Amino acid sequence: MARLHLHALRRVATRHRVVGVYDKDDAASHQLSKLANATSYPTLAELLSSAEPNVVHICTSAGSHFEPAWEALQAGAHVYVEKPFADTLQETEELLAIAERRRLLVCAGHQQLRDPAYLRLLEGVRDVGEVIQVDSHLTFRPVGSSGERAGAQVLAAQLVDVLPHPLYTLVDVLHRTGTDLTPLELASVVAGPADLHAVIRANGRYGRLSVSLRARPIASLVSVSASGGMLTADFLRSTVVGAANPGVTPVEKAANPLVESCQLALRSATGVARRILSGDYPGLAELIGDFYAAVAASSTGATSVASPVSPDHLRYVTRLFEELAANVRSAARTSAQTRRSLIATALSDAPLVVVTGARGFFGKAITKQLARRGYRVRGISRSIDESDPHVHEWRRLDLSRSAPADAFAGAEVVVHAAAASSGDYDTHQRHTLEATRNVLHGLQAAGVLRLVHVSSLSVLRPPRTPWEQQDENTPLTDERPFGAYVWGKSNQERIVTSEAPRFGIATRIIRPGALVDWSNPETPGIMARRLFGAWHLGFGRPALPLPVCDVGTAATVVGWTVAQFADAPPVLNLVDPSLPSRRCLIEEFRRRGWRGRFVWVPIPLFAILVHAARYALALPRLRRPKPLALYGILRPRRYSYALSEQVLRNAMRDAGRAAPALAAQPA
Repeated sequence: MARLHLHALRRVATRHRVVGVYDKDDAASHQLSKLANATSYPTLAELLSSAEPNVVHICTSAGSHFEPAWEALQAGAHVYVEKPFADTLQETEELLAIAERRRLLVCAGHQQLRDPAYLRLLEGVRDVGEVIQVDSHLTFRPVGSSGERAGAQVLAAQLVDVLPHPLYTLVDVLHRTGTDLTPLELASVVAGPADLHAVIRANGRYGRLSVSLRARPIASLVSVSASGGMLTADFLRSTVVGAANPGVTPVEKAANPLVESCQLALRSATGVARRILSGDYPGLAELIGDFYAAVAASSTGATSVASPVSPDHLRYVTRLFEELAANVRSAARTSAQTRRSLIATALSDAPLVVVTGARGFFGKAITKQLARRGYRVRGISRSIDESDPHVHEWRRLDLSRSAPADAFAGAEVVVHAAAASSGDYDTHQRHTLEATRNVLHGLQAAGVLRLVHVSSLSVLRPPRTPWEQQDENTPLTDERPFGAYVWGKSNQERIVTSEAPRFGIATRIIRPGALVDWSNPETPGIMARRLFGAWHLGFGRPALPLPVCDVGTAATVVGWTVAQFADAPPVLNLVDPSLPSRRCLIEEFRRRGWRGRFVWVPIPLFAILVHAARYALALPRLRRPKPLALYGILRPRRYSYALSEQVLRNAMRDAGRAAPALAAQPA
């Protein structure tokens, strides 16, 4: 979000200069300061005292806005706070009181109030009569590769995080259309960890709020139903649609769908194009610009200068947000307790296995398999999921900063599955490479001498000939043109193989191919990308080989490797020999009810088109795009299945056995 603020500031007319950046993560702070051409400060207090900013942007994660906003106001700075403005009405009142005493302005990140679609909606509402009902509807896909499979409390946290957007637009429409918000109240609430439905009553008018992490398609809408018609603002397409008539005559009933379909087609095209060209959230630059203009006016001594987001609006939104968030969190706690009560408490003398990256897509499958085998599982992650019944204890850690010995104390084996899955080279340097070094030092300090490292088949050097068959002895690649992920994973494996023996740590390295989930079929990125509906753009042709493995099967192999550590191979390229090609994977998906369709494009042609597009986009900036060996990434590879087939057979036969009493660790 901070990067989006920097981008939006380029379009703010009020003269300004970014003077400082602070983040708890020093590397992230320095990275952002370079983009901003500003100084990175080690603490917020030093930023406030040394840089003496007029305005401070609070872009920290949800739940951590109050303290930095309070400090900034106390230091005499105006503050722009990302949503939610505060978690409780008490916090909001305290911040507003400080701002009033010090004659400072505050603004919340309610940028949809300046979205062009929203402004057109407010203009159109004037002509449709008395407003009867306002509907605010948001559907959202949970963030992260395993978001949709997350536990109740993780989903609830994401639901609460996106809740302010549909809530503040709903409150604002009710207010701007003439409703006195003083008697505003929640008439009913139905909440779950992933869904929220509420009815808000205000002087005979009603607002209906619907937020879901499960419903599809992804949507963000505000509809106003009035005595003279209905209008709908679509924030994804930046459009307003509606015939704005009562629709009671035969002509209106017949013509309205035609009028609205034409509006949808024409306005969607222009709205989407405008959003792509602007490059930031619609309304963000406009809201920041209005706030900066108000701050500049207040500095001249002008009286009655108001923030673009009024204090009363912040009070009403926070009061409702606090109550709605409490309902969602309560539902999540109930769901989590119900799930955990179904799982027997792990025996205190059961062997302990520590899993890093336990909240990830593969990490969750690994913990499930280990718990089934009777192990006691300790999960390590930057964010935890206490509702996960397969993790018996959690440690919230950023491994790029530290990996203390007590996090691994008592473990028979550590499964290291943590790594950055996206981001640039700096991100992979921190969360893949530095995290792995810290883990090895933590294992040494804790006296843990067994490590199962989860790598990736992508680390292997590309084949030199089309008929080359790759196996466990194929050298690693470290070429940056293959992307940050491949660079990070290949160097992560190098760290494990070179440094673990110096610490006396025995290692087993598992390199899974593209992981798929039979319960939620999605085509691997190296094979295809979904275009629209059931249609996918496939790379190559159906007969080409594809290294793939079901995530549950891969987790079974990890569980077997933990249990049979001494007998497991030092390195394993994990590929399912029953799914050797793209066609075989598609047939298996369809056998399980999947209905996808494909348009196939030759890989060399796709690589040429992507490179041409990258150069075309870079041309206006007069910068050459970074090298990307797209053909080398997507080209088909052939693998030896001999070792993988043997291990899979042993692992599946052994899957139902309980956790063994592990032999003494190697000296």
